[in-house]
Amino acid sequence: MLLVIAAFAAHAQKVNTSPTPAWLVPYTPDLTKKPNAKNISDGYFLLLLEEQRQVELKSNYQHFIRQIISEAGIQNGSEISVDYDPQYEKLTFHKIVIHRDGKEINRLPNAAFKLLQKEQDLSRFIYSGTYTAYLILEDVRKGDQIEYAYSITGDNPIFNGKLDSRLYFVAYEPIVNYYKNLIVRPDRPVRFKLYNSATVPIQKMWNGLTVYEWNNVDIREADNNSYVPSWYNPFTRVQVSEYSSWKEVADWARKINVTPAPGLALSRKIAALKKAANGDKNKYLLQALRFVQDDIRYMGIEMGEYSHRPNVPERVLTQRFGDCKDKALLLCTMLRANDIAASMAYVNTDLKGTVNDMLPSPNAFNHAIVQVLLNNKTYWLDGTMSYQRGNLTDFCEPDYQRALVITDTTTQLTPIIPATRGSIVVRETFTLPDDENKDGRLEVTTAYHRDEADAQRAELAGTSMKDKEKSYLSYYKKLYGDVAIKDSITTQDSAAGNIIRVGESYLIHHLWKRDSINGKLQFTANAQSFYDVLSYISDEQRKIPVTLRYPYDLDYQIILRTPIEWSLDQSPLHIQNDYYTFDYSAEKKGNLLTLSYHYKTFSDHVPVKFIPQYVKDLKKMNEITSLDLTWKPDTMPVYRPAIPGNWLAITLALMFAGVFAYLATVYYKHSVWPPKESPQSVPIGGGLALLAIGLVFAPMGELMALCKMDIFNYNFWVTVSARKDLGNITLVQLFLVIEMIVNVFLLAYSVLLAVLFFNRRDTFPFALATYYFISTIFIYGDNTISNHLFNTHEPGSVFSLNSIFWPLLRMAIWVPYLLTSERGKTTFVMPYQTERKP
Repeated sequence: MLLVIAAFAAHAQKVNTSPTPAWLVPYTPDLTKKPNAKNISDGYFLLLLEEQRQVELKSNYQHFIRQIISEAGIQNGSEISVDYDPQYEKLTFHKIVIHRDGKEINRLPNAAFKLLQKEQDLSRFIYSGTYTAYLILEDVRKGDQIEYAYSITGDNPIFNGKLDSRLYFVAYEPIVNYYKNLIVRPDRPVRFKLYNSATVPIQKMWNGLTVYEWNNVDIREADNNSYVPSWYNPFTRVQVSEYSSWKEVADWARKINVTPAPGLALSRKIAALKKAANGDKNKYLLQALRFVQDDIRYMGIEMGEYSHRPNVPERVLTQRFGDCKDKALLLCTMLRANDIAASMAYVNTDLKGTVNDMLPSPNAFNHAIVQVLLNNKTYWLDGTMSYQRGNLTDFCEPDYQRALVITDTTTQLTPIIPATRGSIVVRETFTLPDDENKDGRLEVTTAYHRDEADAQRAELAGTSMKDKEKSYLSYYKKLYGDVAIKDSITTQDSAAGNIIRVGESYLIHHLWKRDSINGKLQFTANAQSFYDVLSYISDEQRKIPVTLRYPYDLDYQIILRTPIEWSLDQSPLHIQNDYYTFDYSAEKKGNLLTLSYHYKTFSDHVPVKFIPQYVKDLKKMNEITSLDLTWKPDTMPVYRPAIPGNWLAITLALMFAGVFAYLATVYYKHSVWPPKESPQSVPIGGGLALLAIGLVFAPMGELMALCKMDIFNYNFWVTVSARKDLGNITLVQLFLVIEMIVNVFLLAYSVLLAVLFFNRRDTFPFALATYYFISTIFIYGDNTISNHLFNTHEPGSVFSLNSIFWPLLRMAIWVPYLLTSERGKTTFVMPYQTERKP
C-alpha cells in the first residue's frame, strides 16, 4: 500500500505557469464597488470571484481578488491553496499579483508551492490521490489586494467527456463582483435544474459556442440549525447534466462494472462455498455475503477512473481489500456463479430518497450495494457491513430509500421498501435502600435485535471492554453521582437469532440526597436512554425539517424497587402520528414502580408543516422523562390510588359473570335421581362440617383473587401493549382475558357448589370433583404460562407444584369420602323437583 501511495506521490507534477487563456469570455468587474462593512469578517473580502468553465477544452478558470482591510486579514487571507487530482488534471497558474499603492508586485515567478497530499478520507480507509497546491505569500500588508488566477485542465476519463456538474451560488463572506459561466458547443444536450430560487442563466453566443452566465450570489449567515436531515440542502445551486435518463446512467454503469470469468483463486473459493452449502442457495448466499463482509477488509484506492470503476473480483480476493464497489462486484460474481440473480445497485447514503428529485447523473450516488432476487423475495445486501448476523429473512433493509439497479432493463430508480426493522429493549432496575447511608443498586439489561445487534456487535468488536465499562460508568455518574461498577459487563451474542444482550451492574453510593431544609430524602430516576434519542427543538416557527433517528424502535423500562409503598399519580401518555409513536405508562404494584416508554419512528424527519405539533409533543414527552421520589424515613406515605380502572376488562367480567350465573342456574336444575323419586337424605354432619366451612369461604377467596388481577389495572394493560419483550402482544392480551374469564367462572362455580352442598343436591359430588380438577389444571397452566411470558418467579422456585398441592390434597380427601362413606352416599341425594315439593 505504501509503495502505491509513493508511486502516485512521485507522479504529482510541479505547478505549471502560463499566460491567461485566450478562450475566456470577456468580463470587466467594477473594482470601485465596496461591500457593507458590517458584513466583513476575517479581515478581508472578495473584490472579485470569477469562474469560467470551457467544457470542450476540459478547462476550469478561476480568478480572485482579495482585499485585505486589517491585521486579521493579513493572518487569514495571505495563503493560496488549490485542490486537484494529478491523475487526470493539470494545474496552471496565470497570475499572482499584489496591488499596493497603485503598483503591481508580481509574485508568480518566485512562487514556492508546496504539494500536499489531501487525504481527508483516510480515516474512512479511502485514498483518492488528491493533492493541494499550497502557497504562503510573503510581505502582505494592510490595504493590499491579492489577485491570483489559475486553470485546472482535464476531467475524469471514466465519464467519457459527459457534462455532469453542480454549480453553487452561495457564500458566507462578501463578494463584490461575482461572475460564473459555462461554455459548451451548441449541440450539447445540456439540461439544468434549479434549486432554492437559483436564477436561470443568461444565454449568449461567443466564438461559435454557447455561453451560460450567472452574476448573482447568495450571501448567507452561518447556519446554526441543529438536527438537520442529511439530505436537506438549503443552498442556492444549479445541477447541470447531459444524461437524458436513469437508463442512460445504468447503461454507463454496466459498461464499467463488467464481470470477467472468475480466476483460479475465486473459482476455488466459489467451489468451497458450494460444497459447504450442499445445494442450499440461502446458505450459499449467507456464506458468500459474510466472506465479503468479514474477510475482505474495507479499503479504497479511488484514484483516477477507479473513483467509479471497480477492481476485478479476482484482484480484490487476492489482495483481500476493496471499497464498496469492489465488494459489491465481488459478491455479485460469487452469487451469479451459483445461479443467484444478483445486481449491483448505486445508492446515496446522505441524499437517500431525494436523489429521485435530481437530474439523472452518475454523481448522484456515493455507495454501491447488491440487489438479490431469490425465492421470489428481494434482498438488499451491503458488502461493507461487518458483523451482520441472523437469518437472511430477518435482514433489515438499509435506509437508502432509492437505488439505481445496474441491469439492462433499468429505466428508473427502484424504491428500497423497509419491511424488517430492529429494536432495542432496555430494562433499568433500581433497588432503593431503606437508609440513606446504604448503597443502592442498578442492574441494566439491554437487548439489541437485528440491525441494532449488527451495529452493537461492530461497536463491541472495535472497543475494549475496559473502555466500554469506563464509558458506561461515566454515563451513569453524570446522572446519579457516586456510582461504582459492581460486576463487569456481560455480553451474550445469539448470532442465529441476531440478538445481543448486554448486562451491567452498579452500586450507587449515597443514592438518597437529603434536603437540608425539610430533611426529606430524594431520588430522581431519569429516562435518559429515551431522552438521548429525541431531536430537541423549541422553535415552532422553524422552517427547516427536523431529523429523526430512523428506523428506531425503543422499548424502555425503569423499574424501581422501593423500601416503602409510594403514591403514583401519573397518567398514561399516548402520541401517534405519521412520523413517530410514543407510549408512556406508570404502574405501581406493592413496592415496585415501573415506568414504561415505547418510542418508534416511521420517517427519517419531521416536515416543516408538522413542527408546531412536534414541539408540543416534545414538551409532553419531556415532562415524563424523570420521576422524583421524596420521603422521610420516619414516615410512611399513604398510598393514593390514581390508576384508572380498565373498564373494558371490568365490563367483560360482569358480562361473563351473568353468563356463568345463568349456566349455574341451568346446572342446578339438573338431577341424578329420577324426578319422581324422593329419597331420604340425612342431615349434614360429621366430617362434612369441615367441608362446609371450606365451601363457605371459597367464594370469598375466589372473589379476592379476581379483584387483584392485573388486567383490571388500566396502566398494566397499556404497559403490556407497549412491551416489546413479550413477543406477540395480541396473544399476551388474549391470555390475560382468558385468565380473567376462567377466574370469573371459578367464582360462579364456587357459589354454585355452596348452594348444592347446603341443599344436599345429588349433583354435588360430581360437581365438587370437577371443580377440583378444573382448578388444578387451571392453576398449573396459568402459572406456567404467566412465568413464561412475564418471568414472575425467582429462578429455581417450585411455584407450580406448590400452587396445585392444596387443590390436589382436597380432591384426594373429599372426593373419595363422598363416594365411599355412608354419610356421603346418604346426604347428597336430593333431586331438583324433590326440593321444590311442599
